[in-house]
Amino acid sequence: MKVEAVIDRFTEQRQAVVLAETIGKEFFIDQAKLPEGAVRGDYLNLELDKNDQVVNIVINQEKTMERKKSVQAKLAQLRQKSTGSKFRRD
Repeated sequence: MKVEAVIDRFTEQRQAVVLAETIGKEFFIDQAKLPEGAVRGDYLNLELDKNDQVVNIVINQEKTMERKKSVQAKLAQLRQKSTGSKFRRD
């Protein structure tokens, strides 16, 4: 089975916490098994076996870039609306 997932965070044990929201599962994957250059926030295409064990991982570049652009656009929009702090400096 193939599922889409996102790298949520990295643990102190050098594992990536990967969330597959479509199937409601969380995977702990050794950083060494991730594709080279994978970072927090990257979207992945996971291939799972019958026992829901990860057998193949590929970075979904298109989805990752789409999400990063979306976040950047939202941040820019928030910055435009900002009128500065309501607190005065003495």
